[in-house]
Amino acid sequence: MLSAVFYSSSLHSEVVTATSGNAAGAGLNWIMSNIIPDATGLQVDGVYYRYTTIKEEAADLVVTIRNKDNDEVGYIYSRTDDWSGVPGNTIVRYDPLAPTLGSRWGDGEIVVEGDGQVVDPSVRYHYRYDTCADPISDPTCPGFEQALYKYLMDNGLLNGGNVNDPYYDQWVQMQLDREVDTSEDEKETTEEESDEDLEQQLGGDIVLSDLGGNQEQTLIQMNDVPQFDSYYGVTINGGFYNDVLILEDTELPDNRRALRSLANDSLHRTMVRSQYENNNGEN
Repeated sequence: MLSAVFYSSSLHSEVVTATSGNAAGAGLNWIMSNIIPDATGLQVDGVYYRYTTIKEEAADLVVTIRNKDNDEVGYIYSRTDDWSGVPGNTIVRYDPLAPTLGSRWGDGEIVVEGDGQVVDPSVRYHYRYDTCADPISDPTCPGFEQALYKYLMDNGLLNGGNVNDPYYDQWVQMQLDREVDTSEDEKETTEEESDEDLEQQLGGDIVLSDLGGNQEQTLIQMNDVPQFDSYYGVTINGGFYNDVLILEDTELPDNRRALRSLANDSLHRTMVRSQYENNNGEN
């Protein structure tokens, strides 16, 4: 079962104001659901109309533009123009209205009573709505995830319900995207920490907080330069010290023992050499 985790990212709500197309473009009767969008919270706040009458000046003619009220008996909008006793002409009017939910606006019509006719009619509705009046309508709406979660819970889709529901698929995709984002963030954090460690190693910078207590204290003592001042800063009284030992010139006698030793060595070599030569001569 998926858990509910909510967050906001690039969320926005927008109020749309617009004017519908010509409701009377195809005739004097129209279906309102084909004229204004089926948007949650949509409100109609004005009606614009224009038409031309063809009639005799003395003829009686009354023209009414109206819309049924879907919630009550009668009409939510009705405007009547009396053309009796006046020549035919073109009328243009805009009626500003107190905002009313679009869901109340039923089918509309132009009713012609008397001698004459209406040509080139145009009826348009001005409306407004908040694109996020129903947060579940758009993933960029504030509160979208809460609304989506509520919808899934209300319809049992998080407890083994109909997993083919498009809203369920959207929820699953959101969870997968979040897991990918989390993994990438963790990877970036790990890489940044590795880079920092490598920089410390290459830079040779010693951070005292990274060392043990004894090592830290040792470094502090080594860097405490004033402790060595007593050794390097001693001043010795200067001056000259005269030599007190004087060696007189004299002749050193030969070492007779060494001379005798050298003579004996020479005699020994001579004897060995003569013996070697006699042996070779006999051969």
